[in-house]
Amino acid sequence: MEWFYQIPGVDELESAESFFEFFSVPYEPAVLRSRCLLVLKAFNQKLRANVPLRNLLEDDTRAPWLLARRLLAESYQQQMPGGGQ
Repeated sequence: MEWFYQIPGVDELESAESFFEFFSVPYEPAVLRSRCLLVLKAFNQKLRANVPLRNLLEDDTRAPWLLARRLLAESYQQQMPGGGQ
């Protein structure tokens, strides 16, 4: 997960809402409040399972941010009613 912590600004995020705002992932506040721990747990698991290839990171400096954004959005969608869990 070292790649994730190298994204500029990620170490300053303190709440679930701040992650969604930082990665520009749309969310419903009421849904996030009720499923916050489930979403963040799934996000953490996805971050650990998805290690980007070094050459992809060198090609696009936004690649880590984009990967983290996609994983956060997937984690949120999984926790929505009918979203896969």
